[in-house]
Amino acid sequence: MKNFRKVIWIVTGLFFIAFSILLGPDLWVRFQASQQASQFLKQAANQNFEEAFDLIYFYNGGYDEDVTISEEKAKDTWVNRNKKLFTEGTYIKSYENLSIRMDDGWPIGYVDLVMVENGQEKKYRDVYISFNKKNNWKVGMLQTMQEREWEKPYSGHVVQ
Repeated sequence: MKNFRKVIWIVTGLFFIAFSILLGPDLWVRFQASQQASQFLKQAANQNFEEAFDLIYFYNGGYDEDVTISEEKAKDTWVNRNKKLFTEGTYIKSYENLSIRMDDGWPIGYVDLVMVENGQEKKYRDVYISFNKKNNWKVGMLQTMQEREWEKPYSGHVVQ
């Protein structure tokens, strides 16, 4: 009976080691991306744009090119354009059904957004969330099937 227990513990241990090696990294990336997206959407919905910017992957050229703008300048530009959008009556009101999955080693997400556009509430289903990585995974942009005026201001693309 003791040998049987040893064998069971060894097989269980090997299973968990194999599971961790095969699926552990993807689960960790999905968890990080989910946390970043969730925090970004909460901060943006509460109009805490300074905090939301810290969760954005900002860029000023192509999405995959090196950044040539300072973080301070990028933050100022991003925060001001989102404050302006909010005063014009367009903002994220809430979100639900956030889901993250892996695609070729990169996290991608989908979320249902409740937006207020020019004072009118609209719901967008399956808004695509892209991610990119500097030190950790950050939200790159939000995209619907048809480009909306709020997509670019909420994205990480900033120009000088």
